Amino acid sequence: MSTSISTPIIAVVGSRKSGKTTTVETIVRELAKKGYRTATVKHIHEPNFTIDAKGKDTWRHAQAGAHIIVGVAAKELATIKKADTTKYTLNDITKNCEDNTDIIILEGFRGIVAQDPTVPKIVTIKNKDEIMEATQVFKPILAFTGPISKTEMTILKIPYVDVKKKPEKLVEIIEKRVAPIIQKRRESKETLTININGKMLPLNPYVQKVARNVLFAVVSTLKGATIKGDENVQITVTSPSKSN
Repeated sequence: MSTSISTPIIAVVGSRKSGKTTTVETIVRELAKKGYRTATVKHIHEPNFTIDAKGKDTWRHAQAGAHIIVGVAAKELATIKKADTTKYTLNDITKNCEDNTDIIILEGFRGIVAQDPTVPKIVTIKNKDEIMEATQVFKPILAFTGPISKTEMTILKIPYVDVKKKPEKLVEIIEKRVAPIIQKRRESKETLTININGKMLPLNPYVQKVARNVLFAVVSTLKGATIKGDENVQITVTSPSKSN
């Protein structure tokens, strides 16, 4: 399903060893407690990094020329897509997250999100110089966190949160920013989609409602069907291949 309201994004940015991953862990954990569905996206700097392991079957599939490799285990599904991401936009990156995600948390990607006003930032800092740099480079900043000394905190005009001592405070700041958007997205979710040969047809709310009611009315007449109105119904129509 698609929605006209974009999934809200929060970026966690900062220098190496400044606590970015710890901050992301904290945000995800606290948001989960509140019932939010999160997706995380991590920027990996190593140019030759691969999530796959040399010699594994999935690696062999890729070596043979597979463009997309999907590994399915009992409690995990992993998709490996071979692509040149050096020129990816923010949309190219986040479109890989499922649409039922409430919020996307980025770790890194400072070059892409630095001055993007649509992406609020949590900046991890280690010293006064990083504070000064961050206020010049990143817009907007919701909060600072990281291993900075108390004496250096005095120059901060933006809230500082110790994620180890007061994790809930950081999430309160984030929630204040994104909760209204998430609520609107949940209320505006499309109830019906039509896909023809891989192309999704645009449907306004009125058309969706009419088509949905007609579909449920037809299905309810079928033997064995009990329709209450909140079911997920999938109908697939395929045409036989035309012979030459």
